[in-house]
Amino acid sequence: MTGSPAADKDVLARRVRRWGALYQAEATLRSMRAYGGVVLFSSTFQPIVYILAMGLGLGVLIGAETDFSAYGADSYLMYIAPAILASTVAMTAGTEFTFPVMEGFKWRRKYYGAQATALSPQQIALGHILGVCCRFAVHALIFIGVLFAFGVLASPLAVLMVFSAVLGGLAMGLPIMAYISTLRDEKGHAALIQRFIIMPLFLFSGTFYPLTNLPGFLQVVGWISPIWHANELGRVLAFGQPGPPWMVAVHLGYLAGVAFLAWLVVRRVFIRRLGYEEWPGRVPGLKSDLRRQAKQDAKDADEARAEAGRVAGAQMTGAAPRANAPATGSGVGAGLPPVTFRTGVASSYYSGNIRAVFARGLAAIRNNRGVIFLSGFLEPVLFLTSFGLGVSPMISGIEAEQAGLAGQDTISYAAFIAPALLAVSAMNGAVFDSTWNVFFKLKITKLYQTMMSTSLGPVDVAVGEICLALFRGGIYALGFLGVLLGAGLVGPASAVLMWFTALFIALGFACIGMAATSFMKRFQQMDWMMMVLIPMFLFSATLFPIDVYPAGVQWVIQALPLWHGVELMRDIAFWQFSGLTLVHLGYYLAMIVAGGALAAYRMKRLFLR
Repeated sequence: MTGSPAADKDVLARRVRRWGALYQAEATLRSMRAYGGVVLFSSTFQPIVYILAMGLGLGVLIGAETDFSAYGADSYLMYIAPAILASTVAMTAGTEFTFPVMEGFKWRRKYYGAQATALSPQQIALGHILGVCCRFAVHALIFIGVLFAFGVLASPLAVLMVFSAVLGGLAMGLPIMAYISTLRDEKGHAALIQRFIIMPLFLFSGTFYPLTNLPGFLQVVGWISPIWHANELGRVLAFGQPGPPWMVAVHLGYLAGVAFLAWLVVRRVFIRRLGYEEWPGRVPGLKSDLRRQAKQDAKDADEARAEAGRVAGAQMTGAAPRANAPATGSGVGAGLPPVTFRTGVASSYYSGNIRAVFARGLAAIRNNRGVIFLSGFLEPVLFLTSFGLGVSPMISGIEAEQAGLAGQDTISYAAFIAPALLAVSAMNGAVFDSTWNVFFKLKITKLYQTMMSTSLGPVDVAVGEICLALFRGGIYALGFLGVLLGAGLVGPASAVLMWFTALFIALGFACIGMAATSFMKRFQQMDWMMMVLIPMFLFSATLFPIDVYPAGVQWVIQALPLWHGVELMRDIAFWQFSGLTLVHLGYYLAMIVAGGALAAYRMKRLFLR
């Protein structure tokens, strides 16, 4: 009957079967509205930051000694601008094809809600991809507009960089999506992808220097990196970088081929997990559940045999067997240690059991992905290798006066950035543990809510998590210092003092990071954290001296916490101490006190009524 609910459902079903991917893309875009401000702000903010930092900061050093006319560019800034666009889109793909995919399958199971409609698994996957491509396009359009405003782009064909950047983002993101889609649980896989795949492909893709500056074996990393192919396409479109025409076809073919093959894998995985009709009689995840249950049964059996052995041994020796439960007639709680509770004004804040929170965090790291814990020092090592080998040929050295040093003429570029990267390593380790990890325990697993239902107080939880972040930052710094010692960039005495200083820096960032994370409601809001960390890294005299900027800009940079850490590390590395060294120490002491107090207060506000 025309106009009946049944007829309307049939019409809607036919429409969904035809346009289902667009409906799923609309749902993806609607979910992005919750963090649309981050998308628009980052798309405008990132190009400006990179232009000011790399183009006008590092460019002052490189431009004075290197001519880029052979590459078709008028300046260093023009040379790197298209590559920065392609790289930022590729880095965004590393986020949009990891956590939102896990959210769809595991955390909020949005894909299963879509599966209950007439949408097919292929449409669900394609809709997510189309929605992410819209974000890529918006980012690229705004980025290109900013570059045109700065006069960096010389060709009207530069508008086509939207397509090359989106294609590069797909070639980078779809293989990641294919892998993430196979996971039943996220146990640090995204962090491993970021550190062992995305970061090396970014740093060795010729973004900030010609790929030929690297040794041959590292150039191979660039050749397989989708970012390098997107970079080269962007440079051809932006300023007509000279080269054989067939190379354009190679870049396009490589990116399109990788994206297409990855899409076939994504399609197959989505069908396996969501397509009941395509896989009749198969229950998704059943084999994994059976394997986990078998392991648990074997563990329970081993514990039962061990307990039986203890009881038998006690009977043979005549000793009373230990019991996990109270003996009959002995009263409730017999045999258990006495439970004590703190009393006083601050008893609801602190139970004196910080070690329990810290020990639980270490146990979780050992049981899940301990390699993540040990991999954090890889990022500064990659930066040191990339910029030390790629940028050093374009810079003869850093004047000692520019670096704030006395009694020296020049220092090598690697020696200049090495202490700064140690401070960055300590910051990254502490921030990672006190932001992303804290957010998952706070909002996804609700672990802190469970902790607060015990005798633990907000100070126990806050300090325990901060100590865990401090421990992670210390491990990262220790590994990186080993690399610096092996390269002869620091001495043994300096290395010891720099390690303790790295712990102090990590503690300051951990306190502030946990306090800031307590205000976050969605994991997409964590992008605001990146909007703070990226300019801090780029502007804190890490990769170039601060005096390349006017005095007013220098004052702003000197207000950033990482700048104080960078200068503190350089003071120790070159044994150049002054009154400013005490200022740097005082800055981090204030961060520790203020951040720790705010984190404990927020834990109380969130969980204690």
